[in-house]
Amino acid sequence: MSILDNARDSIIMGLEDYSSGESKRMISCTRNLFAGVLLLFKHKLASLSSTDSNEVLIKQRILPKLGASGKVEWIGQGKKTVDVQQIRERLEALGISVNWERVDAINRFRNDIEHYYTQLSEDAIRALLSNSFLVIRDFLSQHLATDPKEFLGDDAWDVLLSVSEVYEKEKQECVAIIESVDWTSGSLLDALISFNCPNCNSTLISIRDPEEEPEANKFYCRSCDTSWDFETIAEAAIEDYFAYENYRSHKDGGERATICCPMCSHNTYIVHEQCCAICGESAEHVCQRCSMQIPPEEIDGSGYCSWCQHMMSKDD
Repeated sequence: MSILDNARDSIIMGLEDYSSGESKRMISCTRNLFAGVLLLFKHKLASLSSTDSNEVLIKQRILPKLGASGKVEWIGQGKKTVDVQQIRERLEALGISVNWERVDAINRFRNDIEHYYTQLSEDAIRALLSNSFLVIRDFLSQHLATDPKEFLGDDAWDVLLSVSEVYEKEKQECVAIIESVDWTSGSLLDALISFNCPNCNSTLISIRDPEEEPEANKFYCRSCDTSWDFETIAEAAIEDYFAYENYRSHKDGGERATICCPMCSHNTYIVHEQCCAICGESAEHVCQRCSMQIPPEEIDGSGYCSWCQHMMSKDD
């Protein structure tokens, strides 16, 4: 059986789990849907692997080999295939676009339900199916030249489509309310829109009174009614939203997207906006002594890079 056949079977089994209405089968639903999505990605990578390379693009271990022409060829080794992070890196390197925010949302839900068995909400399950629907639909049509409805069959397609339509309507209502507020940070707006309730995993987050100033408002989950004040949800949302970017910066030695704000001490200072999403204050990004850009990890509100601070302390 091919990778693509396995992908189809996993997605259909996940939808059958959902349609059963049995809460115990929701874990299986989550596993199967996410596995199906990853198998679609792996099928694409396998199809792009060169002939006789042992499907090099989906193997974790890759070794060089001298070909008949004397040129180096890369060959996949062993049975272990790429994990989620490696799939993302390889698809991005090949210029294959995927809505990773939705994929990450599916993965977070899968991880949470398997390891912590969070209380399930109907809206959370619908969010899972809606994200899966959009990722599956777009990837099949854009990158596999395959009609999604024909690929999955009428029954499975109708389940995904109907659930997605209901959820997306409710989600757009929440988004419209959040967007009606005058936010000083565009990144905070995006982070709040994509935020998952830690209690039930729903993304149906709204505001009690859009007429209030953000810092005085209460945010709540429309699924389980969990509520947060502005500072609490802003910090959690920013952390989640920039988690991957900060992970990549740590892994690859790049610069962080967010740092601890020198003014309010919340981890919500967004480097590219040069502003804190909570207090709205901005720190100096150019050293007043050497006129060089201050690295994000050295921004402390003093206006100097760490080297100049060190040199000035020696002069004292």
